[in-house]
Amino acid sequence: MNWLRLSVFAHIFFSVLLVGLALFWVIMQTALARRFAAAEAQRLLQVTQSARWPHVGVPYAWRLPLPWLTWAVILGAWLSGILNATLGGEFRWSEWWPKWALVAVLTVLQLLMTPRPRSALFRLYLAFLLVTVAASAWLTRTI
Repeated sequence: MNWLRLSVFAHIFFSVLLVGLALFWVIMQTALARRFAAAEAQRLLQVTQSARWPHVGVPYAWRLPLPWLTWAVILGAWLSGILNATLGGEFRWSEWWPKWALVAVLTVLQLLMTPRPRSALFRLYLAFLLVTVAASAWLTRTI
């Protein structure tokens, strides 16, 4: 396996993890909103956000808080995407501007959700993330 294939695999892997994390927050918010009052649901989302991962098998001091885990996955996706662009041969940055714009929107949304969970942004984040993944697949086929 060459470096390009490995970086493409890593980019897909990080994308799947990111979609899973976004889906986790949408499901968590929906379940809490159905069971508890709005203020209690928001408090429980804050408790969930302060959770550390992995929850077992690693000393507590080494566990990442959930928002930092998301940022680690985002960083992995950014680095693997840049590596794909540089290893992929003839790459025209200007043809990928839709994806770069979507990635910028996702980054801003993640910045807004890092200090505290914002229920109103969970579905929007997931929607932009799925559009970004779809646009990436489409751009790969057309360029």
